[in-house]
Amino acid sequence: MDESGLCNRFTVVGGICLRSSRIPEVHASIQRFREEHNMLSELKWTKVTDKKLGQYRALVDYFFALNNMNALQFHAIVFDNHAANNQRYNDGDDDKALSKLYYELIVHRFGVRCGPHGDLCVCVDQRNSSTSLDDLKRMTNHTLARDHKVMHRPIKQILPRDSKSDDLLQLNDVILGAVCAARNGRHLLAGGRESKVDLARLVLDRSGLETFDRDSPRSVKRFSVWNLQMLPR
Repeated sequence: MDESGLCNRFTVVGGICLRSSRIPEVHASIQRFREEHNMLSELKWTKVTDKKLGQYRALVDYFFALNNMNALQFHAIVFDNHAANNQRYNDGDDDKALSKLYYELIVHRFGVRCGPHGDLCVCVDQRNSSTSLDDLKRMTNHTLARDHKVMHRPIKQILPRDSKSDDLLQLNDVILGAVCAARNGRHLLAGGRESKVDLARLVLDRSGLETFDRDSPRSVKRFSVWNLQMLPR
């Protein structure tokens, strides 16, 4: 899991979900993809350039090949910074607001859907936060038990990971960056970096969703976007 767009109107937190038994297979296939397309350095949204557009388009195709066969899922939550009242609800702490997004996504998109069927290990890209990962684990498990009757504390670990050495976090970074760009409307603007405009449009098209401005239908399981509704100011 990671976040994108902290300085934009819409911040997006998103993550890839897959069974632990599939992780070695997916890591091996990413390595084969890297070698085939000569993408041996870090995969990252900020590294998308016009020169590398073809390679990143191939990466998006690769991701959706896995997604379409349900080898992995992607879920994201969107936060409208213009509608936020951090002073009232988060003691003026932007980091507290961001941690709440992680909490909401873990509970409602990963815990509720996967928790009843087994245990979860959540890996997040390293960031400095006033909310400890142990506290986040405790809160998510508490909510799953209280509100959703998932009683066995399915979130077993929430671990920090360095994305520079984790292919799944890197793949997530690219898809998340494209979703964030599209949600902020940058794929519609003239004068933007052509490669990022193109890639954001491609991810939106391949997601099967008409827009990221509205919540995905509840029937959608493999690629979902949830726009968090804010409390009144």
